[in-house]
Amino acid sequence: MNTRSATDTDLPRHPAAFIWHYTKGGFRGQLFALALLICFGTGLDAFQAFALGHLVAAVAAKTDAVMWFLVLTGTWLFGYLFSRGYGVFSSYTVMMMRVRIHDEVFAYLLHHAPRYFLDNPSGTLAHKIRLAAGSCTTLIDYAVSNGPRFAVLLSVTAYMMVANVPGVVPYFVLFLVVFTAISAWLAQYLRTYAKASSEAATAQSSRIVDTVANWDSILSFARNAYERGALMPFSEDEAATQVKLRVIATVMRVVLHVMGVAFLAWFLWLALQDATTGTVNLAVFTTLVSLSVLVSAHVNTLGDSLFVFFETYGNLASALDTILAPHEVTDAPDAKPLVVTGGAIALNNVSFTYPDGTPVFHGLNLAIAAGEKVGLVGPSGAGKSTLVKLIRRHFPIQSGAVTIDRQDIAGVTWESLHHAMAEVPQNPGLFHRSVRENILYGRPTATEAEMVNAAKLAHCHEFIAVRAGAYDAIVGERGMKLSGGEKQRVAVARAFLKDAPILILDEATSSLDSEAEHLIQDALLNLMKGRTVIAIAHRLSTIMGMDRIVVLQDGRIVEEGAHETLLARNGVYAQMWKRQVGGFM
Repeated sequence: MNTRSATDTDLPRHPAAFIWHYTKGGFRGQLFALALLICFGTGLDAFQAFALGHLVAAVAAKTDAVMWFLVLTGTWLFGYLFSRGYGVFSSYTVMMMRVRIHDEVFAYLLHHAPRYFLDNPSGTLAHKIRLAAGSCTTLIDYAVSNGPRFAVLLSVTAYMMVANVPGVVPYFVLFLVVFTAISAWLAQYLRTYAKASSEAATAQSSRIVDTVANWDSILSFARNAYERGALMPFSEDEAATQVKLRVIATVMRVVLHVMGVAFLAWFLWLALQDATTGTVNLAVFTTLVSLSVLVSAHVNTLGDSLFVFFETYGNLASALDTILAPHEVTDAPDAKPLVVTGGAIALNNVSFTYPDGTPVFHGLNLAIAAGEKVGLVGPSGAGKSTLVKLIRRHFPIQSGAVTIDRQDIAGVTWESLHHAMAEVPQNPGLFHRSVRENILYGRPTATEAEMVNAAKLAHCHEFIAVRAGAYDAIVGERGMKLSGGEKQRVAVARAFLKDAPILILDEATSSLDSEAEHLIQDALLNLMKGRTVIAIAHRLSTIMGMDRIVVLQDGRIVEEGAHETLLARNGVYAQMWKRQVGGFM
């Protein structure tokens, strides 16, 4: 398999590497500034303990305490301002980072091959993209806010211990090592449950999206109660995994809290003994008590922080597993743009088997001359659609080659290959956007006059002009506000506007009534002029005028020739024609 193109978005798949990619990639300055704000703010919080100790000592000694009172209130004020400043700057940085992650992950997603999108529901993919961006920025924000905060608090506390109660320092270090080790072990244990919870939530969300997207089928079959019941197992599974996650998280919090309280209680008891014997003065004792309370409060929140951190880490891992799966079809490192001079297509000894082991082609050879109009016919499963997908490089072939104007498509860029082709599919893919946007998708730079002309050639200007909003009317999800024939004609207009040298028609008139089909056939005849055309058809009357008709059966070409020639042979094609009684069932 080829490696990805240098122009493709290269993103790390491991969560830690993914986080580091965005931590260092263009946001280092902002994150460093945020860390400084946290350090200053936490330093002021820690200095409050020092100021409070001296204020209490001054009051006890009945000396002037105004200065320490002002210092203490100043730390309260500026500590709050630093905290608010961090909140504002963090919001800006996080949102800018999220925009970039959305953009790059979305770009990676769009480079996946068609089989990937067939295997992964659109609702799941949309959810995973948002989950990846949200989880990554949350984890970075947690690291930037909590890491420096604990570092400053522990540094100040350690300094006070070394300066005043040095005998406690070894025990403090031992406590930190044990506490960190147990926290890491519990957090790793939590990751498994967090990932399972994320997968269950995604499955439930996907089921809901799939259900809502098919609301018309639900109404048609009166299956409201059925869908409600079918969703219940997904909801119950999501709830069960959440309960397990919360229970494990609660146990983790309790363990960490008990450890922290036990050590701090022991430490304060020693400080109290020293204060009672006069080894430690009142100011130092008050400072140590205040610092202990401050550290205790942060230790209490550490369990919650770790819970959120590793739950979010599990969500990120789940999202990256799906979105950043390796691309199946990729550009070669030295891929060049396809240059179409005539549009001649050749399949040379092509073999292809689906991943499940189903063989389709073995040593298939087919040559289509530049400007030739070829119809593909045959029973379902004969390989018609697969042949076209191989020409469009939707799947990698196992052996052989597909060439366009003697250029192996495996060695050209994917975008240039698809720029050279226009397709009118059996089920037109319309966006939930305006008619104008859907037609201009063929060529976004086209003028209004060019767009309207394409619509007229496709015989859809007539029904567009009389609709409320005309070309600005929204067509609905998957074009649901249009009839089947109207959707098909919009797709034809889009192909007109693209003006590509190779045209692919996949049952292009299958959704049209007889009158509309007659109009579209005329339009398609104009569209086919000067182009290489491949038309897949079940209704044989639509491809009677092709230069050549290729009959596929079980992945082999069993007949080929003009319509009249094939009828005269009285072979497979003639039998198909007779069954359709002159082309109509």
